[in-house]
Amino acid sequence: MFILISLTEDHRVKASDLTGKVLLLLNRTKTPDRWREDGAQALRGVFEDAGYQTEMRFCDDPGEMITHITTATRPGDIVALGGGDGTINAILDAVITAKVVLIALPMGTANDFARSLCLPDDPIQAAQAAINGQIAHLDIGRVNDKSFVNAASIGVPADARNRINPDLKRWAGALSYAVANWQSWHEMDPLALDISCHETTEKLLVRQLTITNGQYFGGGLRPRDSKRLDDGKLHMFAIRADVDTLSGMDIAADLLFGSIDNSNLALTRECTDIKIDCDTAHPVLADGEIITHLPARFMLKTGILPVFAPMAFTGTADNRDGLAHADIINDITLDAEDLAVRLGAIRDVAQGNALKSLCHDCADSLRNINRRLELGLRPYDLPTSSPDPDLHSLEELRDRALSWVIENMDPRLATGLIAQITPLQHQMASCDLTGLPDDIRNALQDMVVLFDSILPDLRRIAETKSTGD
Repeated sequence: MFILISLTEDHRVKASDLTGKVLLLLNRTKTPDRWREDGAQALRGVFEDAGYQTEMRFCDDPGEMITHITTATRPGDIVALGGGDGTINAILDAVITAKVVLIALPMGTANDFARSLCLPDDPIQAAQAAINGQIAHLDIGRVNDKSFVNAASIGVPADARNRINPDLKRWAGALSYAVANWQSWHEMDPLALDISCHETTEKLLVRQLTITNGQYFGGGLRPRDSKRLDDGKLHMFAIRADVDTLSGMDIAADLLFGSIDNSNLALTRECTDIKIDCDTAHPVLADGEIITHLPARFMLKTGILPVFAPMAFTGTADNRDGLAHADIINDITLDAEDLAVRLGAIRDVAQGNALKSLCHDCADSLRNINRRLELGLRPYDLPTSSPDPDLHSLEELRDRALSWVIENMDPRLATGLIAQITPLQHQMASCDLTGLPDDIRNALQDMVVLFDSILPDLRRIAETKSTGD
């Protein structure tokens, strides 16, 4: 039975605080025609089948959504919001003030916030994963008293925002961001910034400075794999002005594979309070929109945004207690599935036969291992989510875009694969396989053997200077 919310001492919402109502707000222009015709019955049905009274509104803009949140909810209601990162950004403060719980339904171009929550890209699947998940409390970034969830950037990304071609954005989606960033990289002047972090001030000449809160930003880029929306940190990276185009492509590959912390081409910091000053009032881009200008102060508000998130994000499942190392195995399974799809994408864009053949054989072998592993894990409610196929399509498109502007893509792609496989090996090494059921243990052991067999070939490809066979 649902009861009216009564805030806990730390103001965090519990499942027992929910009222039993979902307010479903959909961006009218992003909503499929069939949903507008039938009142989005398939989506409403997800919440109604879960026992929630559901009200739905089609909205023309975030301002209308804020009005509904302010006037049509009470504390403990759930607000299921269909839109993109810009829409999420616009309604953050209204959600927090109204003391409602947010469900993000990915219906935008990039959907980085939903990806950071491990939500599928399909709105109905995302609704199912969220409503059957748990309440999580996320951190929110603030810049000059404006909120952001994913990232705030100065320099190339902010300049590129004004260069995005609307026609290309409708046709190519997030790939349009890559095109606009490429133009800005070559055409805009570097920025001279004073950056204060941990009471230390640095003077830097940079092409770009980005401060991230979520795991994804910029249409699927990852500053680091371990970054979470609830880890209590802001992560900053800056690309210096002396980084040339080829090195810039290396940084792009680092961001794509989530290894920016290991790059010697970017300056990285972790702070909860960052001040940036500049002689010129350059714009600050946050969650896809220009929201303020320099000078700027970035701060973190921890645990203040309640959301429904799938079990893959919250780390909970009913039957996990019966399996040793359940959380580690869950992460291994999800990352291995992600890698299998990634291998398939690289096989199609690789320029040399060596990488094409390796990716083809390894993808097939890894998919076979993954199927066996998933069957063994089903009795334990694992894995709790699966990779987002649209994200991998996006990554394939980005690989193709990179291959248009640089010839030696195979070494870069091989380096990226090594960066994905190495943490998987570390995870498996931390897991004692001896006490696991035979089918799970055998699948994991076969995965270890597979990675050990392909890494030498990947390293050879990564060390070459061209893509010839």
